[in-house]
Amino acid sequence: MKAQLFTVALAGALAGVGACSPEQRPEAADRPSASAPAPDLRERASGATETADVKLALSMDKTVDASEINVDTDAAAKVVTLKGSVASAEQRARAEAIAAREAAGFKIDNQLLVKRKTS
Repeated sequence: MKAQLFTVALAGALAGVGACSPEQRPEAADRPSASAPAPDLRERASGATETADVKLALSMDKTVDASEINVDTDAAAKVVTLKGSVASAEQRARAEAIAAREAAGFKIDNQLLVKRKTS
């Protein structure tokens, strides 16, 4: 008898929990779902990831002096912009190739200037 009573009470409690789920409460309609981030948040996260990936790859490449390179990403427009300066046309081209490899699917806007370093 106690086991049956416990089973009935447990089933009733679980049914009550389902009825009180956040999606069914009126105030839940006023706030975004935690499981689906807002599109602009996803774009910012994607942009930050692409920027970090490109910066890391540039800094790890021994043929490019990335100390004067700034990387900006517009995730909504799918554009990675390289600004700053490098020492040669070869480094400029290599930086663009690295960015294209790391940010697949993004357009690369290479605004790098070639400035030969003076000794």
